[in-house]
Amino acid sequence: MIKKNLKIFISFILILCALVLPIVNAAEGDQEATPISTEVTNEDGEANSSATETEGTEQTDAENTENTATTEENFKQGDVYLTGTNITVDYIVDGNLFIIANNVTISSQIGGDAFIFANSVTVTETGYVFSNLFTTAPNVNIKGVVYDLYALSDTVNITGYVYRDMRVSCDTLNINGTIGRNAYVDCSNINFAQEEADVSEENSNTIVSQGIISGNLNYTAKEEISIPDGAVGGNTNFNKEEVLSSNNIQAYLLSLGSFLVLTIVIWLLILWLTPKFTEKSSNLAIKKILPVIGLGILTPIILLVVSVALLLINITASVAALMFILLLALLMLSKSIFIIVANKLICNKLKIEKTIGIFGILIISSIIIWALGLIPYVGTVISIITVVLGLGTLVASIILKDKKDVDENSSTKK
Repeated sequence: MIKKNLKIFISFILILCALVLPIVNAAEGDQEATPISTEVTNEDGEANSSATETEGTEQTDAENTENTATTEENFKQGDVYLTGTNITVDYIVDGNLFIIANNVTISSQIGGDAFIFANSVTVTETGYVFSNLFTTAPNVNIKGVVYDLYALSDTVNITGYVYRDMRVSCDTLNINGTIGRNAYVDCSNINFAQEEADVSEENSNTIVSQGIISGNLNYTAKEEISIPDGAVGGNTNFNKEEVLSSNNIQAYLLSLGSFLVLTIVIWLLILWLTPKFTEKSSNLAIKKILPVIGLGILTPIILLVVSVALLLINITASVAALMFILLLALLMLSKSIFIIVANKLICNKLKIEKTIGIFGILIISSIIIWALGLIPYVGTVISIITVVLGLGTLVASIILKDKKDVDENSSTKK
């Protein structure tokens, strides 16, 4: 169930990126600039001096053009979106990378995050992902360097380096390289490469090829897995995989039902009391994403600090209690607000205008977000992100003015 939830999440992220942003095909025509040499002669057959200067200028321009073409071929500035069967990224990407393909090979530097939905993903020895790699693929091979790895897979092979943390859900995890910090794993088998001794007569030294997790290993499995000595630098924490029972299923259904009811009720109240809220908040979420994130982080901190300060004064204790209740209410509503705003953006992209269609997409979005919260480790991160964005959007829609509101106010005054 966890693997299916994670796969839904990564697929949902990729689909959102495909809907909101343009996708280009990986097959791009190679262009080469060819220098053109022109020689002008006089009646005696001798080259004219001005022609010689012109030739030199043309050759210089041609060389500059060729260098520019080579630079553009080996360097992509900004985000890159690719689809195809077999894709090899052998040029530098100074931005994020989005790929939907069959087989993907990264043999260059990726400056931002990489989002990959494929059958096989390989980061070669020369591949370097400077930020997060999010992928769902049956086979994932990391031979180069990845800063953080998030993967849903059948088999994950680490022969290179995961510079920081790794969060993986798979059947088999083979660690023949190095994990720089902590590993959060949900899988059936974890295999570490062992030290192999060179028994040849010429060389009696020991060849060290042991897989290492420098930080903590937190893993979930049906049974406890034997971890070799020295393979984990920190602590090893084992969580037994829960087997679904009738009580668990009933609890999950009750949780999902309450979440759906809360989201639907908030959506209906918004349509009734302030129908322009979803349009305004969706515009703010796109155009002013940084203020939205900032407000989502600062609002609970400010309310909590003010509540504690007022609580110390006996006269204002009741006000502090009200502010604390307000904070809890905002945190409860924030995830539903995030779903409603995201649902508006998706419906706009799909050009769904009928209420029944919007309602259907809202139900699907709510189920996906709820299911993501059940994933160990990843679910906590997703919940925090949705709460921050939802709360930030709500506060921003109250205190910030959209361009349309400014135009309407100015026209009203006139």
